[in-house]
Amino acid sequence: MVHKQEILTRKERAAQDAYISTIEICERKTKHPVIAALIGLVGSGKSSVAKELAGHIGATIVEGDGIRIELRKQNEGYERARAIAENTAIEIISRGSNVIIDSDFIDAKKRASLREKARKADIRLVFICTYAELDVMIGRALTARYQNRTDDFFGGASSKWQGNEQSKGATVKIREMIRRMPLHYRWKNIQGGEWVIKNPPCAVLANIDTTNPEEWKREVEKCAKKLIWWAY
Repeated sequence: MVHKQEILTRKERAAQDAYISTIEICERKTKHPVIAALIGLVGSGKSSVAKELAGHIGATIVEGDGIRIELRKQNEGYERARAIAENTAIEIISRGSNVIIDSDFIDAKKRASLREKARKADIRLVFICTYAELDVMIGRALTARYQNRTDDFFGGASSKWQGNEQSKGATVKIREMIRRMPLHYRWKNIQGGEWVIKNPPCAVLANIDTTNPEEWKREVEKCAKKLIWWAY
């Protein structure tokens, strides 16, 4: 299940170096280094949970979308975005910080690869699942659109586009949400049908429902206390 040893191309290395240069490393608050990897659909609150948790445990966030933006600048595909995220995480750990990887680890092979890298580097690894009511997730994309907040990754997507340019970021984000929906939800064909969240695909430290802002922040705080104790 683990990816074979990968050698980055010149452009991929340039993208990796450019991304690492943008990161501000913070000091970890746990005795042993930790990587927390997130599992969640587009719009489920991964980025918000990552930012909140980072403050509690002293972690630097590795953003999957940020890496893909740097690859896009180099006119490279995203095939090795995962490898760059892993390399970046190991580099950050070596500088004295914990890491939260803001990317969807629903894929078993992606999780296995990260586990192997963490094992070899003697880094403790946990997975955290985020989710929310579907209406809330769609609403987040639409709210960003109507508040004129630019999404650098989805707004700059080069995929085929036939809609209004002003709504591109929000629409592409919702399109990606729909595409990946079956990975996270199952269709329950009762009374017209509804999407029901699946159980996490692996053992997780916490399942965090981000629908209610006050409640999910308390859950993140509980999660951080568990993590600090576990990584003592």
